[in-house]
Amino acid sequence: MSKSIAVRTEVPFSQLRMSARNTRKNRGTEAHKAKVAELAESIAQMGLLQNLVVHADGEFFDVDAGGTRFEAIGLLIEGGRWPVEQLVPVMVIGIDEALAASYTENSKRYAMHPADEFEAFVALTSEGWTIDQIADKFGVTPLVVERRIKLQAAAPELLQAFRNNVLTTDQLIALCSTDNHERQVEVWNRTKNNDWQRTPNNLRAAVIDKEIDGSKDPRLALIGGVEAYEKAGGAVRRDMFSGDGNGVILEDASLLATLMFHKLEEVAEDHRNEGWKWVEVWPTWDYTAYSRFGAAPTVVRVLPEEQAEQLKALNAELDAVETELYALDSDENPERYSELDSRQSVLQELIDQLEEQTVGYQPEVMKHAGVIVAFSREQIRIERGLVKTEDRAQVEALLEQGARISGGRESQPAGRKVDAVSEALRKSLLGHKNLAAQRVTARSPHAAKALLVSQMVTSMRNKPSDAPTDYSISSGWGSRSYCTITDEAGVEQQKAFETVCKNLIEDLPTDAGALWEALYALSASELDALLAHAVARSVSLATEPGRGMTDKFVTTLGLDMAEHFTATAGNYLGRVPKELVLEALVEAGKVKDDADRMALVAMKKGVLAKEAEARLQGSGWVPKLIRTASSEKPAAGKKGKSSSKATA
Repeated sequence: MSKSIAVRTEVPFSQLRMSARNTRKNRGTEAHKAKVAELAESIAQMGLLQNLVVHADGEFFDVDAGGTRFEAIGLLIEGGRWPVEQLVPVMVIGIDEALAASYTENSKRYAMHPADEFEAFVALTSEGWTIDQIADKFGVTPLVVERRIKLQAAAPELLQAFRNNVLTTDQLIALCSTDNHERQVEVWNRTKNNDWQRTPNNLRAAVIDKEIDGSKDPRLALIGGVEAYEKAGGAVRRDMFSGDGNGVILEDASLLATLMFHKLEEVAEDHRNEGWKWVEVWPTWDYTAYSRFGAAPTVVRVLPEEQAEQLKALNAELDAVETELYALDSDENPERYSELDSRQSVLQELIDQLEEQTVGYQPEVMKHAGVIVAFSREQIRIERGLVKTEDRAQVEALLEQGARISGGRESQPAGRKVDAVSEALRKSLLGHKNLAAQRVTARSPHAAKALLVSQMVTSMRNKPSDAPTDYSISSGWGSRSYCTITDEAGVEQQKAFETVCKNLIEDLPTDAGALWEALYALSASELDALLAHAVARSVSLATEPGRGMTDKFVTTLGLDMAEHFTATAGNYLGRVPKELVLEALVEAGKVKDDADRMALVAMKKGVLAKEAEARLQGSGWVPKLIRTASSEKPAAGKKGKSSSKATA
């Protein structure tokens, strides 16, 4: 990415403060304090060689990048080694660039602690971000994201030690070869005085030792206890030094793992008969591998009448039990309290089992998705509806419009996507494209009727429709409902189209019988006009390229986005990085020569956006995301119509 041009100046230290957007979070650690002290000595001897990066906030300037230098100067002032009145050189940027500046600074200089990245990555995955989207956000490769996510298996105390730089990333990953926190901590503490034992390879071997303490391994209970292990030929040794003298050491860790695998296979076999493409068994939970799977959306299933009545009765009983339980004093009547507490647990488990049956997956989706059955955190964990990277396209094509695969890895190659824009802008641009398709559909009765019938045909076949319509006028799925236009001019265009549609039906009767007579009396052309506008209101294009009929429908319409969208500072140019603005000008043939390009690069972002808006007027240039066949390769000087003049 090209650097943003900003203002260089000098400000008093008293007007500087740490920015909330500064991404480094480990400033309280001893290692960081040592870095600050080291840098302070360097500044005292050689001066401040690199300015701070700040954004203005009232009378203060918040330090977005260079926070460690800021702290070092503060340390020098405390020691009387930096004159209070001495000005600090800074580069002032816009607040919208603050977060990106901090990421860049912290990753390129004194690197962000992996624990900071780990926490951010995990938070984003829990919100449904894909591996690729997180990599784009942080400017790293998907592989880095996957390695950080693997640290979810670490014990909390080891994560804190990791943050304090007591152990390395490779050491922590080695300890995560098991997700048994007690085992991780025990091995780390046992090896603390031996550097050789703390190499990643030796730590990995230690946490998966050949002998197993039966009192600490939850797998033993899941396979049927020591009796099942011994029945399978496993040797044991009684631990007379355990607390009660009855401890058991299992001498064959491999046999225990095999028995646990067989137990998991029994559970997996039940799911193999459900219609999934694949069912995998994992002896241990792998956070990195799991993060690569997308999650297919679920559908609601209606319970059979008998089970629905059973669920209703269980909920009623649970309400009664909880009402009595919460009003009861456990000290006054401990037996009744214990009885109610046990019943509450049983009822909740029965309710959960029935409610699980109300959530399922489309049978067609199941043919391209799968299930993981694994041992994790002392229990058997089952994750259903998982989609591998190579199956994402097939599953997406089967989903109803508006439904999407959540999370996972979108593509195998590592690296950043070159044309990434914010999600809000992406949706707004798709909203513009959808509005344009609606307006053209309103002028194309034949296409409107074909679209309507295509929806009806797939409905008659009881299959998910590929047609780019949600078959609804008031609400629905896809671009129409989920890609909201956010710029003011675009919103006004949308309102204008809605007004045109409303005006067409304003004089029609509201009484049902009279309405039928009025419509039946219309000529074919008049009825076509009404139908076209009504169907147009339901047009809801797929949000991803190549989905269903959308591309074919748009091509048939002859939709030229250059006639419906003109790039402005409000709808695009002021909301993307400078390099994308320059790219637009180059594509449209609006950059004269190298000198002109350098002048554009030197402009502030807001000024550049306005300049680009003026140059692109009438050029027919459209952002790649919403280009159609007619606007795919805009030529310099093409006379596209301004969106402000387009009519329904």
